[in-house]
Amino acid sequence: MADCSYHPGKDSVGACVSCGKMVCIACRTELQEKVYCQPCANKLFVSKSEVQPAKVEPAPVQTGVSGAWWLLVILPFFFGGWSWIGGIIAWAATKSRDPKKARSMLIWGIVLSVIAVIISIIVTILFVTGILVLEGMDLQ
Repeated sequence: MADCSYHPGKDSVGACVSCGKMVCIACRTELQEKVYCQPCANKLFVSKSEVQPAKVEPAPVQTGVSGAWWLLVILPFFFGGWSWIGGIIAWAATKSRDPKKARSMLIWGIVLSVIAVIISIIVTILFVTGILVLEGMDLQ
């Protein structure tokens, strides 16, 4: 067996994967199952005190979602009950900035559309039954 390159007379346990010098158990450094001599390990793996801290850039400022997006959800309720379309548009436009508020706009758009349909059904029923009642009355 070969002698250690740094301690003549001591048996080596392996060769440095970087420079090929033979190293004994006392002067070997094993990193990720590879054997290095001390000088190569010091060159390859810089100590933490010599590492420069990374520059940290400030996070981009997130602006809140404008309350005007709610108009797109609420106003269609009064003009035919198309709030679900406004809810989808408001959700798609604001989901990256404020996912919680965007989801809320989508849900309210759907709810208002369902309410508009229910109101339309009730009004239609009342109108039809009102006409039927008036037709049954004998007005002289």
